[in-house]
Amino acid sequence: MSMRISTAQMHFNSLNAMRTRQSEISKLQQQISTGVKLTRGEDDPVGMSSALRLEHTLASLDQFESNSTVLSNRLRSQESALSDAGDVLQRARDLTIQASNGILSDSDLHSIAVEMRGLRSSLLQIANRDDGTGRSLFAGNRDGVAPFTDSNGNVIYLGDDGQNDVDVAPSVAVADTDPGSAVFLRVATGDGISRAFAGAGNTGSGVLGSAQVTNQALWNGGTLQLSFPTPDSYEVLDGSGNPLSPPVAGAWTPGQAITAQGVQFNVTGAPAAGDSFTLEKAPNQDIFATLQNLIDALDSPGSTDADVARRTNALRAGQKDLVSAQDHLLDIRSATGIRRNDLDGADASRSADGITLSEALSNLRDTDPVEAISQLQLSQAALDAAQQLMARIQRSSLFDLL
Repeated sequence: MSMRISTAQMHFNSLNAMRTRQSEISKLQQQISTGVKLTRGEDDPVGMSSALRLEHTLASLDQFESNSTVLSNRLRSQESALSDAGDVLQRARDLTIQASNGILSDSDLHSIAVEMRGLRSSLLQIANRDDGTGRSLFAGNRDGVAPFTDSNGNVIYLGDDGQNDVDVAPSVAVADTDPGSAVFLRVATGDGISRAFAGAGNTGSGVLGSAQVTNQALWNGGTLQLSFPTPDSYEVLDGSGNPLSPPVAGAWTPGQAITAQGVQFNVTGAPAAGDSFTLEKAPNQDIFATLQNLIDALDSPGSTDADVARRTNALRAGQKDLVSAQDHLLDIRSATGIRRNDLDGADASRSADGITLSEALSNLRDTDPVEAISQLQLSQAALDAAQQLMARIQRSSLFDLL
């Protein structure tokens, strides 16, 4: 059976071909002009879905970058604050050494106390610094508060112990700035292991030259007290004031090293009957209290041998507390530097991921100019051919065969 194709059918088919080519040309021209080839889901559902996922991932990388920028600024500000706090403590340490030489007048000591007060005030200002955007560096998770306030010589912390972990890359989080309670309040005293001090009621001129743990295996972390029942005899007591078993006691001479349970005492001067010197496990103390204790010692009146010894003992104990506080700040500063290095590593990884994802998205979404122009030329040629065919169909009739 033969099939007849009418002139109308040929005309219709040619018209559809022209419309298809024109649509292709219009689409290609738009792709070339905008540089985007993937604009509608119906054009490439799978490709559009992949592009949307890539765009979402890239948007999350932008948020990670924003988080990283904010965190980097805060950690850099913390490092600067810790450096400045270290300078304050170093100056306080220098002044303490100067005041301990035993030859300064009460006026000189008062002048040092005035400067020490200024250093304490400066340290309080450092502890209350913000990151430049109004967020406190050392308030923990409490924003909008000045974390430290001075109340009649006692510093009160209004922040909390919180520390956020900030997402800076996929599966990577870096800790925010340290809470002020960890930086300025919970600071070990003495040498970080033990702390020694003279009895508050001492009336002699005995000065604690040193008291330290010399054998960790023998010292159980308990408190030991070197007591002087008479000016020329000593005994070592436990934390409850009871003699050790076996007893550690005997005649005493100035500068004599006295050892008990892994601890060694050395006292110079002339202790009075009833004087004592104690070594205990190093407690924590806030840095502001350390400075205040030094100020109180510098302002203590009196020039007798007992007064000088009392002041010297307090200054020496405070000097050791300052050294421990300096080491504490250096440890936190070092940990801050490690976090900044982690942040740099996350930034590099995130940047590499961003480049890879952007290239993949570009391959899906962006127009290849060479390919698009080549297809446009082919579609234009096909349209020209369809137009020529349409013209021939319109001119053809049976009269052409006569």
